[in-house]
Amino acid sequence: MNNLTTKRSPLSIKEIYKKLYFSLLFLIFFNILPSYSQNTKEKSITSPASVENQLKSDLAETEKASLWNVLDSSDNAKNRFYEKTGFIVNMDYNSQVMGATSAVNNNIGASGVFRVYGKWNLVGNKKGTSQGGLVFKFENRHKYTDNALREFGPIDVGFLGFMQSVYNDQKWRMTNLYWRQSFNNDKIVFYTGFVDVTDWADVHAAASPWTSFNNILFATGSGTMGGMFPDGSMGAMLNVWVNDNIYLVGSMIDINGKATEFWKSFDTFFSKFETLKTFEIGYTPGMKSAFLKNIHATVWQVDASETLGTKSGFGVIGSASWIIGNKFMPFVRGGWAKDGGSFYEASVSTGFTYNIMGPNTLGVGLNWNRPSESTFGQKLRDQYVSEIFYKFKLTHHTELTPSVQLVAHPALNMNTDFTSVFGLRFRAFL
Repeated sequence: MNNLTTKRSPLSIKEIYKKLYFSLLFLIFFNILPSYSQNTKEKSITSPASVENQLKSDLAETEKASLWNVLDSSDNAKNRFYEKTGFIVNMDYNSQVMGATSAVNNNIGASGVFRVYGKWNLVGNKKGTSQGGLVFKFENRHKYTDNALREFGPIDVGFLGFMQSVYNDQKWRMTNLYWRQSFNNDKIVFYTGFVDVTDWADVHAAASPWTSFNNILFATGSGTMGGMFPDGSMGAMLNVWVNDNIYLVGSMIDINGKATEFWKSFDTFFSKFETLKTFEIGYTPGMKSAFLKNIHATVWQVDASETLGTKSGFGVIGSASWIIGNKFMPFVRGGWAKDGGSFYEASVSTGFTYNIMGPNTLGVGLNWNRPSESTFGQKLRDQYVSEIFYKFKLTHHTELTPSVQLVAHPALNMNTDFTSVFGLRFRAFL
């Protein structure tokens, strides 16, 4: 008797990931309810630079410590329109200049960024406990000098890393275009679409390069998680609160995505399937204090990429920040990486911010880092970095942030053991 059954080959890890991704999509959209409500409060663990948190920060009523307040009527009208329709959009212009006391090329670098960002809540239940909608952000990033500020550190100063990670010369790009779905009063939040992994991976109240520290050393993983990964790519994120104190965040993105050609990322995500995966577990004494009192650990793994020319790799990140009183928030952050195209094999940052939630903020940070021999093909000297910034509001809609970065032993400039980089950042938003 013939045996008509065939033996199936075991599923590969990539095929399992794909099946899980489409299963999540099905569950998310199957459970969306048709009525709309606009009453939920954000509880997802996302960066202060994310669209939702930037919108809240822009529209927040702050202490009237500015020289004058304008456009308040526009803010009120925008809030009323959002309450009725679920749609809100803001725009800003960011400009920054940096000057170095010692450099291998140019001593001056300057760049600008124009951004339009917003969200459109489209579905939700009548109680407002679940909600879904689109989140978007597109930008024009441009340079004023020979090199944009993203390249100013490594090319001009000889610093291995980014002294300003988001001010490049990519021109028009789509950074965010994704669906955000929440359930159970934001205790479960899911993103899918064109996302930015730095919006949720190892987030920190002072990690925004638009309004806080400039240097990548005080951002995601203290610089140990990649360096070549796209900050706009096809992917998905799931944030779950286990209880009021413990949260979990898992994600996966396409490492071959390009924000300047975002439509191609859908193809590379499912064809090449070379991805970055992250998983985080965190503790906070309460959901409302998740940013200001937070301890978390993050692990990540990335596939090899012929496009980026990087090996597969993995790493571990740890972070603790805890506000004392109402204004003083010390932090300790660090990470370790094995391959994966990371800038640093190890990096540790510590410091504090004062009045991080107010209109005027002081930040002081110290860092030690060891450049990755695997990424750069040679052993480079350890770098020691300090950054001090002070952000203050000129008006209700304008911010000015002077800063100084002190670098000892810049790894790409062997002609000096020390350099200072002075910066001035301006932001106007509507």
